[in-house]
Amino acid sequence: MRKVGLTGGIASGKSTVSGMFTDLGVPVIDADVIAREVVAPGSRALGAIVDAFGEEILTDDKSLNRARLAEIVFSDPPRKKILEGILHPEIIAEQDRRLRDLEREGGTPVAIVDAAVMIESGSWKRFDSLVVVDCDESQQICRLRRRNGMNEEEAMKRVNAQMPLSEKVKYADHVIDNRGSIDDTRKQVEELMKLLSGK
Repeated sequence: MRKVGLTGGIASGKSTVSGMFTDLGVPVIDADVIAREVVAPGSRALGAIVDAFGEEILTDDKSLNRARLAEIVFSDPPRKKILEGILHPEIIAEQDRRLRDLEREGGTPVAIVDAAVMIESGSWKRFDSLVVVDCDESQQICRLRRRNGMNEEEAMKRVNAQMPLSEKVKYADHVIDNRGSIDDTRKQVEELMKLLSGK
């Protein structure tokens, strides 16, 4: 089974591309879903986050207030590193467990792990191929403003808190150019899937 890492920047269209792979029948392991699971109330990761950031990052029902935590870490890079140090090992371990399960089950030539900070964390090295979804920074900002209701300054802060896409593409084995139409992107995904699965 070929293990493929899929990454991109915030609002680059990575989730859209991930969904296209899912539509083609490819198993996709979503790091965002795992990230929510590993911080469930009572989890080791949530306890470590509370120790590092205080009870202010909890909601009334003692679950993680993701919006409050995002406010803190996106404006304070050293604290963002602390959070990543807590979450990344937990998320990577769960991704690897799910990949092993897929491999054991057999029947799929390709499995994809979708994670935004795969390059920054160094976890991209675990994969047979790395796919980066690319677009212009202005598109990222526009999408964030539209999707999340952010003002331009907030959107720029989120985009600038991550490695630039122009840097990420240097690590890529394959690039999906998401500057054009959804149909253009879908065609690229379909062609890449043929290549990855050896068809």
